[in-house]
Amino acid sequence: MKIIDSTVVVKSKFVTMVAVDYEDRKGNRKRWHMVSREASPKCITGRIERPDAAVIVPYHRQADRLVVIREFRVPVGGYQYGFPAGLLDPGEALADAAGRELHEETGLDLVRVYRHSPAIFSSAGITDEAVAVIYAEVAGTPSVHGNGDSEDIRVFMMDRDLLRGLLTRTDIVFGARAWLVMDAYVRLGSGYLTDS
Repeated sequence: MKIIDSTVVVKSKFVTMVAVDYEDRKGNRKRWHMVSREASPKCITGRIERPDAAVIVPYHRQADRLVVIREFRVPVGGYQYGFPAGLLDPGEALADAAGRELHEETGLDLVRVYRHSPAIFSSAGITDEAVAVIYAEVAGTPSVHGNGDSEDIRVFMMDRDLLRGLLTRTDIVFGARAWLVMDAYVRLGSGYLTDS
C-alpha cells in the first residue's frame, strides 16, 4: 500500500474534502475520498503528531464530579453527551487550548492537567482529524455565558451513580470517546482520571 497524491475537492473554513490516490496491495491505483482539517491531508504531509483538537475530560475535584456537556451537534441532528472540545489555534499549546475551550464551553477554569493522550484518530475511514484527550482538574461554577451563537450547551456535574444511569440509556447520543471515559470512571472511580 502506498499513498500517491491528493487533490482538493472542496474547501471550506474548517474542513477540506480531499481525493487521495493510492496504490493497493496488488499495485492497482485507487482513489479514497476523505475530510481533513488541513488543506493537505496528514497522509501526504506526514504530520500525524500534532492533534487538530483538544477534548477535555474535566474532573471537578472539590465537588468530586465529572463535568459532562450536552451539546447540539448538526451531524446527528440533535444533542450529544460528551466533553468540552475545540480546535487548536496555529502554534497554540495543548494546555492553553484546553483551558480556553473549557472556559468558553463550561465557564470552568483549568486548574491542572493530570495527563493527556498523544494525537489519536477516531474515524480514520473518513477523516484524518486527530484529537488529544486531556484529563484535567477544573474549578469554578458552570456557566454557558461564553457560548457562541452556534453553540447550544448544557453543563452537568455528575457523580458515578448519575453517570451509571446515563450510560444505560438508549434514547440519547454519546460521543465515542466520552462514552468510553464515562464508563471507565463509573467502573474505576476518580483515580482513573487523576492517577492518584
